[in-house]
Amino acid sequence: MNQLVVLQEIYASFSKGGDGLQKIDSKTIEGSCPELLSKLLESTRKGRIDENVCRELSLKLQDVYEIKRLGDICRRAGLQDLAINTYNRALSLSRDPILRPVLQNNLGQAFAHQGDLAKAAFYYQKAADCFAKEGDHIGLAHVLGNLGSAYRKSGEWDKAIEYCYRSLKTFEEKGDDLGIAQMTGSLGRIYADMGEKELAARYFERSLTDFQRLGDKRSAAWVLDRLGRIAGQRMDWDKALRYFNSSLSLFEEQGESQSQGIVLSNLGRIYLQMGQATAAREPLERAVLLISRQMKPSYQNTLYCLAKTYSSLAIDCLQEEPGRSSSRQQRLEASRLFVQAADRYQELAPTLADGQAEIKVAAAIAKSRSYLARLCGDVQGEEALMLAERAQAFLDNAAANASDGDKAGILGLQRIIAGMKEVHSIGLLANEPLMLTRALNNASEYLMGGAQGLASEEAGGFLCQALKNIIDVQRSGRDPTEKLQTAAAALRHAERHFGAAEIDGKECSANRIAKAAEILEESAANVSGQCQAALLHIAGAMASNSLNKIDDSDSILTWDESLHLLPMIEKGEFAVNIKINDLHEQDIRPIAKTDLPVLEISKERYEARDLILADGWLVPIKADMACRSYGQLLLPAIRQQFNEKLEMPLEPENERQESHKRALTDANEERYEEINEVRNNETIRFSEVAPDPEIEKESQESPFSHSKAVFLLKVMTALLLMLLAIEAILYLI
Repeated sequence: MNQLVVLQEIYASFSKGGDGLQKIDSKTIEGSCPELLSKLLESTRKGRIDENVCRELSLKLQDVYEIKRLGDICRRAGLQDLAINTYNRALSLSRDPILRPVLQNNLGQAFAHQGDLAKAAFYYQKAADCFAKEGDHIGLAHVLGNLGSAYRKSGEWDKAIEYCYRSLKTFEEKGDDLGIAQMTGSLGRIYADMGEKELAARYFERSLTDFQRLGDKRSAAWVLDRLGRIAGQRMDWDKALRYFNSSLSLFEEQGESQSQGIVLSNLGRIYLQMGQATAAREPLERAVLLISRQMKPSYQNTLYCLAKTYSSLAIDCLQEEPGRSSSRQQRLEASRLFVQAADRYQELAPTLADGQAEIKVAAAIAKSRSYLARLCGDVQGEEALMLAERAQAFLDNAAANASDGDKAGILGLQRIIAGMKEVHSIGLLANEPLMLTRALNNASEYLMGGAQGLASEEAGGFLCQALKNIIDVQRSGRDPTEKLQTAAAALRHAERHFGAAEIDGKECSANRIAKAAEILEESAANVSGQCQAALLHIAGAMASNSLNKIDDSDSILTWDESLHLLPMIEKGEFAVNIKINDLHEQDIRPIAKTDLPVLEISKERYEARDLILADGWLVPIKADMACRSYGQLLLPAIRQQFNEKLEMPLEPENERQESHKRALTDANEERYEEINEVRNNETIRFSEVAPDPEIEKESQESPFSHSKAVFLLKVMTALLLMLLAIEAILYLI
């Protein structure tokens, strides 16, 4: 099998999933680098792309089409630096006027993935120039759409809409129905990122109708996934689930496992937002198996949601109903689920540059909770001390990575666990009354320190009162009944405050405080035993309340396409107005005017309120937009359609012909951005890219218009008259 065909199959498998690679016999690969291709094939079968093998191939491959396809694989795998170097090598070898703009367009996409909009726009400019020179309106429309996508990623909505609109009008002018469907979908995505959910949904619905009419099930499935996300943001759960299930059915029909995984991930996230962790578990566990580890950010977001699901399920296991405690079996199951959550967090953390500290904190807290889940109940003595010490040790890791705001809560929880340790040590001091009293006092003091950081200040105040009275019971030799009753009364007040703060009938802390009060209200037969039992319940309630404060199960983090953490502004919603140049190193220069595509725009321009798209929808932006003439480049007559022009076989072999066709039709495959675009998880190193050897940046000189010439002539005439008048005055004097 020709190695170009193998590269194409690797690219298709990595992008869409499936088991097509299993049918390829590595021994039959023919070409200049069969051994390296075999290694790359094997690594891809295992769900990853071997960066070292790709680097060797990028230097050893000689066929420009093979190099181009390798660059595509690297770009999909998130190896943007390597993709850029590979595309540049292909450009240095290629003189094909058809292939060159495709390579330049792909270079622009690689830089856009890195977040360097200046370089992305520069290479899109070059691609636009080449398509213009060849008279290829359709190719130019794809570049305009990609440029609009780059501005969307930077949050520059006016420019994003303008370029996508120009692309849409070009497709409409040329009667390209597929391009029209893709660009209406791209406009929907821009409006979705802007937060214009209603308008975004209408564009997506139009795009869906067009794709269904054209029989493009794959694109229709992606639009359904987008509609599901918008419905989820509106909290229209039934519609969201319906859209996701329809999308999933289409991808299953197409046999695209990667795409199925992404939709399953979104489906699981919706269930998690609905508070249905049990329903979220199955789709998320399937998704994490189907999505490649190098599919960024889909794999990271899926892994995070699965960890949150395990944590939520563990918390549900620990939930105590009124009048009944959770069983030992439930606590063991909760401990196991917390461990699973911690494992997922630990797997996720090394892949992130942004948000890594938050994930390390979440992993440490989940591990600590796994020990605390086993600590409560009938565990006593040395085993209880060991569990408490391990829980404390992981909280040390959490505090080391926590922000200043979260660190205070973690330190408060550590004091509470220290109090637990003192209480559990009492069972080992039965024959040492003095040490026993000291342990009870120490436990009470630790818990008083932890009570100051509770979510409810009123509840914390009443707990401190109760704990002070318990300390007084140990210190005074008088009848302890009065002090115990006073402590019990304070606990009853704290119980009401805990109950008011807890929702959905989940009154774990309130129930434990009530049990502590009941113990102290009993007759003072065994004061030390009563105080010990009451302190354990108080410590458990405080620990539960503190964990709810520092481990917010309702918040769900999200990473964007560049693996940057989106700031959450409301429950389940994230800010999207992120500037690309703010996401990377400070030395990235801003976009210069000369970097932008040189488009000759008609003088006729309209305000946004006057601009009506072809479907009759008003575009809600403030900036001036392209007019009805859509600001297209002045181009010669189109030579032929883009798809036809790309089908240029270089060799007579059928496989080679088909491979070259597929290698050149990426402008069609990638012009509509899908959810499964990937991002590199490592910190980007912005290497200096060698300029294209043939195309240099040309200076742009604007000729004077007729109106400017007339104005200049008038000014010169006025100056001449003034000089003549001055000369006449001087002559008369």
